[in-house]
Amino acid sequence: MFGIRKTGIAIDTVKLSTISFVLNGLGLLLNILLTNTLGTAAVGVMTLITTVFGFIIVLANGNIFVSTERFVSEEIGAGNRNFKSIMRFSLTFSIIISGTFAIFSLFFAEKLAAISGDENIETAIRIMALSLPPAGVGSCIKGYFHAKRQVKFPLIGDVFEFSCRYVILMFGILVLLPNGVSIYLLISIAMLVAEILSCVFYVYNFANEYKVFSKLPESNKRIITVKTYMTLNLPIILSGYVTMTMSALNDVLVPIALLDYHENTEKAMSEYGLFESIIIPVIFYPSFILTSLQTLIIPEIARANAAENHFRVNYLIDKLFRKTMMFAIFISAILFNGGEEIGKMLCPSDNLAAKTLRLMFFVIPFIYMEIILEGILRGLGKQGFSTVNSLFEYIIRIGTVIIATRFLGFYGVLLSYYASNIISNVVRIIKVCDTVKLKFNLREYIAKPIIASAFCVITAKCFSKILFNGNLLATIGFLLIASILYLVIIEISDRYFYTEFEFISSKTA
Repeated sequence: MFGIRKTGIAIDTVKLSTISFVLNGLGLLLNILLTNTLGTAAVGVMTLITTVFGFIIVLANGNIFVSTERFVSEEIGAGNRNFKSIMRFSLTFSIIISGTFAIFSLFFAEKLAAISGDENIETAIRIMALSLPPAGVGSCIKGYFHAKRQVKFPLIGDVFEFSCRYVILMFGILVLLPNGVSIYLLISIAMLVAEILSCVFYVYNFANEYKVFSKLPESNKRIITVKTYMTLNLPIILSGYVTMTMSALNDVLVPIALLDYHENTEKAMSEYGLFESIIIPVIFYPSFILTSLQTLIIPEIARANAAENHFRVNYLIDKLFRKTMMFAIFISAILFNGGEEIGKMLCPSDNLAAKTLRLMFFVIPFIYMEIILEGILRGLGKQGFSTVNSLFEYIIRIGTVIIATRFLGFYGVLLSYYASNIISNVVRIIKVCDTVKLKFNLREYIAKPIIASAFCVITAKCFSKILFNGNLLATIGFLLIASILYLVIIEISDRYFYTEFEFISSKTA
């Protein structure tokens, strides 16, 4: 789909995307089950509490996956094999920071639970705290395997972790929840079991790797002291902390703003729950391809950048821009033409999901480009810029939520996504193009995708109405026909209408 044939990137992207497609699909089904079982308002409350869990987990993780992946990738790109020192520092840092937050969570569980007013959350936080160290260690080793492009281990680990969590949650929802067991206890237990088992899997396979590279001679070591490691790691840590802190703040402010507008807790939490459990997962579901590609492209760009292979860096970025925009605009066209039908199919009890999915069509390309742009910036080592830009993105989003929701209600939340994503990602595009001296090709990146996507969805819409009876069959037929046409056009475009990218060499810039 992304036109990088017969390469490890393409093969690995297909592997990761296939697994992500299945896992994210099952996750969406779980959200639908929870919405139908608990109601949208209850799901809204649950989402709010889960945000606290996620916030603590990210703080305890210290963005260790990204730092490990980048450091190991740069070593490979520079022609070195100093993995022993990098992994020693990374694993030690991971254990220390995750252990610290685990202890903090255990001691302050009662106070954190008191804020929510639910005593079950205290036990859930304590159980969740025990999962922090294995989660940190697992993320660290997972970053190493991604940098080495040994994606089979992260693939198996993700499937293993998700399967454990999914089975426990499904059993709990169907059997234990009706008997009074708290949903928060179920979530924390599922999290603990999944993280421990996946950590054991990663450690076992990493031990075999360690036996090999620990015997290799180390030379030209860049990371030789704790000070050096922390100096290089600090921007990456801050980036993760800033992003997650602002995201958590936004997630908390959205229901508060909706409550202020409606003056009705049930209505506010219902809209928030529907937005977080149905609308956002549906919007992000197709992006599993981009998320998989981002994970692989970070080490690829980091290697090429460390080796000062400017042509390779520009080639990869051009290819990413071209294919991401084609895919993103296609999904945008799908939502514009079929968003209401998709929303009614997934949530027939509430028309808000159907309306919102169509209204979000224009911002989809910006949301999807952000995934790839962040991967590029990390690979180029522009973590500082990424952090500052993410900070301003959330400032715009939060400011818009506070102001616009007061007058527009739920549509103020949508406006916040428009404002923050469009502004911040235009800035990201400018920064990437300026850094690598790449010309932003309006014809290749925007005009061609719009024409191709319009042809796909209009043709699919006409044929689905002719061939299928009933709204459900017509919607499924529309999606299938549009997707097939899209894949055909991608193939034809790559073979016959590819235009070489343009960039200014660093020697002549």
